[in-house]
Amino acid sequence: MQCSSACSTFLALKPSDGRRIVAASFVQLVAALALRTMPLPVLRTRAARLRSFASHVLRGPEERVIWAIEATGRRLPGVSTCLVRAIVADLVLACPERPLRLMIGVRRAAVGDLQSHAWVAHEDRVLIGGPEADEYVPVVAWDSLFT
Repeated sequence: MQCSSACSTFLALKPSDGRRIVAASFVQLVAALALRTMPLPVLRTRAARLRSFASHVLRGPEERVIWAIEATGRRLPGVSTCLVRAIVADLVLACPERPLRLMIGVRRAAVGDLQSHAWVAHEDRVLIGGPEADEYVPVVAWDSLFT
C-alpha cells in the first residue's frame, strides 16, 4: 500500500508535532460541530469549562500549537473556518495571566458583498487570523472567558 503525499508528510513529522496535528484536528472538529448546534456566546461559555482539557490535549510551545491549528485548518475545508480556528486558539492558548481577545470584523468586498473574518490577538499581536485582520473593521471583541 502506497502512502499519499499528505500521509508521507504526516509520517515525517516529529512525534510531538504529529500529536499536535491529531489534537488540533479533533478540537477543531468538536468546535465546528458545537458552533453549528449552539449560538456563539453559549459555545464560548460552555467551552470555557473545557479549557483545561482542551489545552491539555493540544499543548506545546505557542508557535507549534498555532502552526498545528493553521495547518489542520487549511486541510479541513468546510469544517474549519477562521471562526473555528479562533475559538480553538482562544480555548487552548489563553490563560488568566494572559487573556486573549477573539475579534470578529467585517469589510465590504469589491463587488459590495459584506465579508467577515475572525482572529485572536494578544495585545497588538495577531496569533491566529493572519495579516488580513488589518483589512477588517472590528465589530466584536471578546476577552477570554475563564471559569
